[in-house]
Amino acid sequence: MLEVDQADVVVLVLGADFGFETQTGESVTQQEFRRAKASNKRILAFLETIPANEKQEAFKREVSDYVDGLFRVTFSSANELADGIVQALSLLRQNQTAINETEFEQRLAHRPNESRSSGYGHDATVEFVFLPQPALSGSLRVSDAQRDEIFLKVCQEGLSAVRDGYKPHDQPETLGLDTNVLKWRMQDDGLQWVSVNLSNGNAGSRNDMFSSYYVSPSKTRSAALAAFSLVTQGRSGWFQIALLGMDNKVFSEPPASTASSISIPHRTERLLQERQLLLPATQSAFESWLDDALYRMGRKLNL
Repeated sequence: MLEVDQADVVVLVLGADFGFETQTGESVTQQEFRRAKASNKRILAFLETIPANEKQEAFKREVSDYVDGLFRVTFSSANELADGIVQALSLLRQNQTAINETEFEQRLAHRPNESRSSGYGHDATVEFVFLPQPALSGSLRVSDAQRDEIFLKVCQEGLSAVRDGYKPHDQPETLGLDTNVLKWRMQDDGLQWVSVNLSNGNAGSRNDMFSSYYVSPSKTRSAALAAFSLVTQGRSGWFQIALLGMDNKVFSEPPASTASSISIPHRTERLLQERQLLLPATQSAFESWLDDALYRMGRKLNL
């Protein structure tokens, strides 16, 4: 396992044969994969679409289910394998040139003051942030001419309603749009963030004095997924999900019937956030990270 421990990247090619089986019942390749996985190594996995024995098929499923690796592709011919290697090397270069988490935090901290607040008074808000890697240039000029189209996409993703319209936001370093429930901002390097009001719109109609204290995890997840679809456009990069205004809130689905009491954990923080570099930023990889992030934030809020 010394080679795995010393490697920056582990390349995994799986064909039909399980290979030499060790005393533990694992193949040598399986042991190397699990060692690399436990060490958070970057893994380039190439899976041949060919009938295999039962143990090898199970191993292929194990590799396919691992969403935190750097790259995974299937192939059925030498040409497809060659194409996959080119894709993997391109992604590896992209990973090596991406900024680190500290640099990402600094970019977020340097956003204009108006944009960093991103909230709606004391209402609970989810903020979705995306910085493409590599960073772009000229994003403001392109998006300025497409603001109406962007607003229609916002509505198509279910984040706002066409009938409510929008108010343009224009500052020297940012452009965007505001609706009664959403704020979208963009910088010239492609950094975008979407803030969505999570307040319970049915609070008044339900005649439930406690319903406004609930913040729905499913609504939060839906808003983040819609924002992902809106701003990434197939690109990879850094992501941040943040919950703001969560003091005196319960991160739970509102009760189906009228509540007569509510228990709110004592806390001082109004902001919780999680960050992750996703290369590639596939839908499945993002959903897996999002679910983990919301789970961690939920524990912090409810314990």
